Amino acid sequence: MNESTSNKNKIEFVARIVNPDGKVVEKTITSYSELPSLDDFDLETREGFLNDMDKLEKSILKARNEIGEAIAEEYLDSAFKKILRKQVNYY
Repeated sequence: MNESTSNKNKIEFVARIVNPDGKVVEKTITSYSELPSLDDFDLETREGFLNDMDKLEKSILKARNEIGEAIAEEYLDSAFKKILRKQVNYY
């Protein structure tokens, strides 16, 4: 963790695809965000709540998009490696 992420909240998503044969493809992403702490989350004013809620929603959506892309890449990479192994064994 570097200085620019040390004082930010961390959102972690874990995605796991389990094939019928039991093989697992798993990927974890970590996204750092400018969320207010639980103690600082504004529940007192409408404007403050909406502002903090907007930060929360944007941070979660960003992390969700990152994990979707990451697990798709990991799955395709695993499939590609399996095809390559079959081709190497064929020759």
